[in-house]
Amino acid sequence: MNDETLKALLAKTWKNATADLAPGKHYIDEEFTVRVSGTVTKREDDFAAPTVSIPLIAVLALFWEKAGIVRDHALAMLREALHEAMAAKVKEDSHIKDRIKDVDAAVKAVRKELIAGLPKMRRAGKVLVDDLAVEMVPVQEPVGELVGV
Repeated sequence: MNDETLKALLAKTWKNATADLAPGKHYIDEEFTVRVSGTVTKREDDFAAPTVSIPLIAVLALFWEKAGIVRDHALAMLREALHEAMAAKVKEDSHIKDRIKDVDAAVKAVRKELIAGLPKMRRAGKVLVDDLAVEMVPVQEPVGELVGV
């Protein structure tokens, strides 16, 4: 396995790890012995709707431009929805679905009628590292000089 692949697998293994650092520049000079064991599963590539690559700002700007005479009203509704969603810190969860009966239908319509109609993009197959164990052992500096060697 090459170094780049191993780095990527280690990064994926620790993707939720947090660095407990104070603000500022930190000098690091550490050596570790790393033992990686277990299994990695790479799934086949597939094609999916490009939800992640939709340029949201450009789409919203074009929507506003195409709204014509109702653009100010459309912008006001969009602003209100943005503030509401950010204040509630929600995505497509049950809080919204319970609160507004039509939102579930709207989410389905956006997915089915808008996003599903976009050209599919190749998506790299998932790499699963659930069974991967990584052990890092700091390399110890010699405590003193060896005598008689």
